[in-house]
Amino acid sequence: MRGEVHRRLVEIIRRDDIDFSELTGWLRRDPAAAGFVMGAAARAQRAKNRDAPHNLDHALSLLGGSWIRQNLPSLPTLEDTLVDAEQRAGYLTAVARSLHAARHAESWLVELRDTSYEVVVVATLLHNFLELALWRDAPELIRAALRAVQDRSQPTLGHAISAALQAQGIELKAFEQAVNAHYYLPAQLFADEAATPILARQHQTIVLLARRLAFFAETGWYHPEILATQQEVSALLKRDCPATDQLIHQTAVQTAREFEVMGFYSPAALLIDTAPGSHWPYPAGYGVAPARLPAALLGLSARCAKVRGQAGGVLKALLSTIIENLQRTELLVFSRAVAPNQLSLSVNKHVAASAGSLTESLAESLDLATNPLIERLLHGNKALAVQADNRATLNRLLDANGQAVIARDCLILTLHRQTQPFALIVVDIVQASDIDTLRDLFTAFQAYWPD
Repeated sequence: MRGEVHRRLVEIIRRDDIDFSELTGWLRRDPAAAGFVMGAAARAQRAKNRDAPHNLDHALSLLGGSWIRQNLPSLPTLEDTLVDAEQRAGYLTAVARSLHAARHAESWLVELRDTSYEVVVVATLLHNFLELALWRDAPELIRAALRAVQDRSQPTLGHAISAALQAQGIELKAFEQAVNAHYYLPAQLFADEAATPILARQHQTIVLLARRLAFFAETGWYHPEILATQQEVSALLKRDCPATDQLIHQTAVQTAREFEVMGFYSPAALLIDTAPGSHWPYPAGYGVAPARLPAALLGLSARCAKVRGQAGGVLKALLSTIIENLQRTELLVFSRAVAPNQLSLSVNKHVAASAGSLTESLAESLDLATNPLIERLLHGNKALAVQADNRATLNRLLDANGQAVIARDCLILTLHRQTQPFALIVVDIVQASDIDTLRDLFTAFQAYWPD
């Protein structure tokens, strides 16, 4: 367990009378300690052919003061066990994620006025216990799982962990059962759940959505995975999406301020303009090479949070993200001109083919009347890839100046605001994978764009 939690528990235990509510509060701040207590109580109940405890209060009352005084002070601390800084940072990231997920589950249960509050919160707190075990004993395996999610070869961390274990000849269910023999993992999908409380289907959904939200929020709050999760939460709570987003963001911000005191970084810092810098960068800080798209989404969220919906500032945030995070430095930007149906060249970062000039010579303006392709795209926020196989067809809808703009392989991005065209962005692409990466970034960007 974390050193701070261990010290607090020892202080409480050394008093003449143990304050069980205070003890429970500190156990809920550390999933490893909570899992140990719940597992010990569950094993004692199994020996008597009785049901496992449903919450920490119940578990502590079953174990009693003598067991608590004898066993909790002797538990090892994280700082003494994991001496490698990156391995410890990865473990702490997983701890923060479990706490973050538990806070969201708690808020949803209150919203639903659900009486099974404690059971589901404990289940959510322990939802990634296997990840903690892997960070402690097999850090390279969990890093491989994280990389698989980042490069999208696996859709979720759970699928990635299963695949990483299978590559080592380990079946996930067998691993879960082995861990569950000693600990208490009600949120996992076991082959035999007889010894753990059966979660109702709605409660399982709450745990899974909270887990997904906490994981995907680490790469920003406005990308397809997080938006899809928010829609599912909205359906669960039977609230409209804006009200659900407000609840999720409020909970995340409250958790971020709590984490600041605890020394954790919360992804909700991206929602707070004055938030401190992260205590470790995600994800490079625990030995996982950063993937381009997650890093770009994180950078976009951070930049857009500072400009508060100003169209010019949000556009600059997109351009900075493309240049700095995606390393696509050759691009053009055309902005709306004073003259009607005209776009003027405002940014030219095309490197000229000749050594005599730093930038390529292009027309200073585009006439929408003679470039119907661009005029149609500017009716909304659109993305269009231009490559050798479709360039000739598209050139028919452009004049000579427009054809010069798409002479290279590129992705055209258009921005529309308040019934008027706002900007045309042309980003050069080096390889085919750049198109999908830029499209995903542009999709996330539209959540920030002030229509």
